[in-house]
Amino acid sequence: MKEIKYAALFGGSGKNRESKEYRETIKIGALLAEKGYVVKNGGYGGMMEAVSKGITDAGGKALGITCKQVGSAKGNDFLTETIVTETLYQRLEILIDKTELFIIQKGGIGTLSEVFLTLDIIRKESKVNRPKIFLIGDFWNVIVDSLKLNIIPEYEHDLFIVLSDYEELKGIINRTL
Repeated sequence: MKEIKYAALFGGSGKNRESKEYRETIKIGALLAEKGYVVKNGGYGGMMEAVSKGITDAGGKALGITCKQVGSAKGNDFLTETIVTETLYQRLEILIDKTELFIIQKGGIGTLSEVFLTLDIIRKESKVNRPKIFLIGDFWNVIVDSLKLNIIPEYEHDLFIVLSDYEELKGIINRTL
């Protein structure tokens, strides 16, 4: 039996379906479906909806992990399955567990909390087994540069990679995964 490959997308829940990030995230979902990933996300709107639309339109599977603590248990219309959790901690545990590829789009405090918890958990993995984390968008450089300068030790600078856009992500995924 073939082992399931999981990817997770973290990103904001904004409603702007015309934004560059939303349009690119649909493409990211389709690319992940093409590469055989089941994609986990927070299950709501914005980037979570976009990746779900992209993956299901391409015939893949989108898992939405919703949370009663933050609002509705109902996920977006493009999910193939919804898992409802009671707490944010349960939600994050499912999003992170067994995930080998993380893609981070533009978001807010919730996205940052997902990123930081993921970084803290995966930094303990051996480099061979460590999941990949790709932050999409040049705006991440300001944040990452500050973190590297002030908080993250040099030996952990390779935990994540900042990519400009979908095209750069597509190139890396096609070459390495």
